Amino acid sequence: MPNTLRHRQITQAIFEKKNGDNFNVRVIRQILWVAGVRYELREIYGIGSSAAEGFDDSDPGKECVICMTEPKDTAVLPCRHMCMCSECANELRLQSNKCPICRQPIEQLIGIKINSGDQRG
Repeated sequence: MPNTLRHRQITQAIFEKKNGDNFNVRVIRQILWVAGVRYELREIYGIGSSAAEGFDDSDPGKECVICMTEPKDTAVLPCRHMCMCSECANELRLQSNKCPICRQPIEQLIGIKINSGDQRG
């Protein structure tokens, strides 16, 4: 199989007409094939409020829901809630092993590092 066929992407989206000639695009599903392996991209709930502009202490919603002081940087699988700092996530896994948002059992934790908004190019 040629290399060009081993790397592919499918994006399913809905185009919603607003007013006039304007449209909103809402992505429904994304599938990637890399080196012949299929991956489905999934949303991480809560990452938008942390990653959009880096962590800012004055912006509510970016801090860990457990300690309320550190930036959230850990997502829970399979529910995909990003709601805790790594220290609280590791401690919670030992104590209750349930997501603090939906109470679903934690199967895995994924650390997601958020770049600071202080970086300049």
